[in-house]
Amino acid sequence: MMIKENEPLEKYTTFRMGGNAKKMYFPETVDELCDLIKSDDNILSHVIGGGSNILINDQKEYEHVLCLKNFNKKMIAFGNGHYYVGSSVSLQKLIKTIQTDGYGGIEYLFSVPGLTGGAIYMNAGRGKKYGKCISDYLTEVEVLRHGEICRIDKTSCCFSYRTSIFQNMPDCIILGAKFKFPQVSRKESEMRIQERIHLCKKNQDMTSPNFGTVFCESNKYIMAFVKKFHPGYKNGCTFSAKTANWMLRGKNGTFEQAISLLNKVRRWHCLFGQKCRTEVRIWS
Repeated sequence: MMIKENEPLEKYTTFRMGGNAKKMYFPETVDELCDLIKSDDNILSHVIGGGSNILINDQKEYEHVLCLKNFNKKMIAFGNGHYYVGSSVSLQKLIKTIQTDGYGGIEYLFSVPGLTGGAIYMNAGRGKKYGKCISDYLTEVEVLRHGEICRIDKTSCCFSYRTSIFQNMPDCIILGAKFKFPQVSRKESEMRIQERIHLCKKNQDMTSPNFGTVFCESNKYIMAFVKKFHPGYKNGCTFSAKTANWMLRGKNGTFEQAISLLNKVRRWHCLFGQKCRTEVRIWS
């Protein structure tokens, strides 16, 4: 297992922001992860996967940070669309692998720079109006909790829009999951992927580091108002003029600026009695 000291965390997030980790751990197997957690369960205080949905305080030093990018990249095909997928498998790898076998269903996640474990944790999907989530094809989740490996049936995972039971289980690590994907021709699957790529190029603002979508629940009119009257900071953190519900980090962007913008959105929603929930996970 690799351990890095005084490691800059900005390298591990798509927002390119973060303080330092006094020690950062990179387990390469499930056994290494289990042994590490058994030695010190405080390791679970700060966990990074693909880093696409996280805002880290750039003025803070963290005692321990656990990186799950490499610990479980296992994929097992059982036939008839049944798979076991490790948490460290990228979504692109997962989609392309099942495509080769003649299965699909989650091509809309091809644009997400994340890992399977994080996608399960967030119940990643296409968007609320489409009603499509990765949990649609999930049958069972394998987790590490209290030093023991156990399996949780889908019906017990409390999946809903951008929500799962794992968001309320800080002592739990998703190790992998079993899926049952429907048959989709390779041609159809590739067409869906290309449509997604084209849609993202057209609608998403990739001119600067970003989280992806910031709020999983918000009012689009309030978001438009805030973007117009509180657009952000010159060369710092700003709301995108191109993409709704999207924050960019300029070269002078700071954690304080990002939090200020998030709080403005929350205050306006509260004033008008509207729901507002961040998709981004914040390390304050």
